[in-house]
Amino acid sequence: MYLAVSGTCYWCMEAIFNALKGVSDVEQGFLVTEDSKHVEAVLFRFDEEVISLDEVIRVHLDSHACTSNHSFRESYPSAIYPTNAAHMDKCSKALASAASDYVNPVVTKVVPMMAFYPTPARQQNYFWRNPSKPFCRRVIAPKMEVLKELYPQLLNRDAFIYLSGETS
Repeated sequence: MYLAVSGTCYWCMEAIFNALKGVSDVEQGFLVTEDSKHVEAVLFRFDEEVISLDEVIRVHLDSHACTSNHSFRESYPSAIYPTNAAHMDKCSKALASAASDYVNPVVTKVVPMMAFYPTPARQQNYFWRNPSKPFCRRVIAPKMEVLKELYPQLLNRDAFIYLSGETS
């Protein structure tokens, strides 16, 4: 199944989804919404026999401020974008289930994706190619630590080794 998400910068989301078992073909880029806005997002494929839609949505919610309508929400809407109409209801049900675990209301919505434009290849896989860059250390690394603490069982081998500070 393919899915796109937005909620924070695409470098952060790309790093998180690239770290998960069963997730592949992660691309950062700009997604076009129903109202023709262009928002930073990631598009990826996941194998539902390895990682469930519920797990993917829970990781997404826990990786950004999903209960906040902060001042950057216009540029970084908290959303899940199924790639076809058949998955809208499935994603809505998974979001409702995950949202019920939060004390404050979740602002994340399930909305149709109109188009997706990946960024150039030189920008793809940014965190994993540049983990020592200031933005990666200051902004992305703390999100990766949260991922490691909440979902260690979902991390792929390379991400687990890297986040554990081990060497192979």
